[in-house]
Amino acid sequence: MAAECKTLEQGLRAALRPLRRKSTALACALLTLDILIYTACFYGAAHTASDWRGWCFGCAEGVAIAMLFIVGHDACHGSYTAHRALNGVLGRVAFLPSLTPFRTWELGHNQTHHVYTNLKTRDVVWTPFSKAEYDRLPPVRRALEHLYRSAPGVGLYYAIEIWWHHLWRPLEPGNRRDCALCWGYALAVSLLALRSGWQAWLVAVVFPLVLWNWLMGWAIYEHHTHPEVPWFDNEEEWRAAGGQLACTVHIVLPVPADTVLHFIMQHTAHHLDVTIPLYHLRDAQRLVEASGARVVTYRWSPLAFLRHLRSCKLYDFERGCWTDFEGRPSSGAR
Repeated sequence: MAAECKTLEQGLRAALRPLRRKSTALACALLTLDILIYTACFYGAAHTASDWRGWCFGCAEGVAIAMLFIVGHDACHGSYTAHRALNGVLGRVAFLPSLTPFRTWELGHNQTHHVYTNLKTRDVVWTPFSKAEYDRLPPVRRALEHLYRSAPGVGLYYAIEIWWHHLWRPLEPGNRRDCALCWGYALAVSLLALRSGWQAWLVAVVFPLVLWNWLMGWAIYEHHTHPEVPWFDNEEEWRAAGGQLACTVHIVLPVPADTVLHFIMQHTAHHLDVTIPLYHLRDAQRLVEASGARVVTYRWSPLAFLRHLRSCKLYDFERGCWTDFEGRPSSGAR
């Protein structure tokens, strides 16, 4: 079984190889457009903060932060342009509005999440507790887990468990420069907004970052959490199942939303080959699904998202199924 999964993934990666081609001109143009959109939204939010238009601009700014982050994410993988040094520069610039330190994201995302997707003790993104682990948690932490796995709580999960614990707390020497860049940027945009008053700072700086955290928590939840997507606590079983293909979801969004989010929700192809740039992900995902490989795909809707939140609370690693907080199965066994 492990050999079959490995052969399938190798065959898909070979088929995807032509889509690794990169265009520096397209990459720079896309980043420039995203920066212009973000800057316009920030300016609009800061200068109309006293009425409803400011909150609309703030919402758009939160989405623009997500757009820039996806560009930075590509650059951090080395897939955005063909030039390593340029990827480092562009990635750091694109990560600034989301206050993401480039170096710790590279270590935690590229070398942990992508290598060990949905393998407990190795992958730290939305790792579920078993019923026994959950029962041993203190009451406050159990309450927090209930909040995390709710519609408003996905943003809090990202802010606390990923951004703070895994991106900012490991202040190793190699990360201090990137943290300093982020703090410097935060101070600069705060001072710019405060020239128009405290309300402008709230609407143009704080609110977009809160929205960004929700969008990021939602996106990474959707990428690898689904009633049909397994988790593993045994590396041999994980390898036998073909972790990258079996544990990643393709979320079908309306074309405008998919385009705005730079096709990152077409996530199976990205996990099979991280060197494919975002501007080829749509073609890559089509190729994967046309191959006949089993891909977990669902057309996104608010109701479907809420159903998944209700179903995917804890994970029974022995039976290979999701359960509710009482330990009752809420999905089929793998």
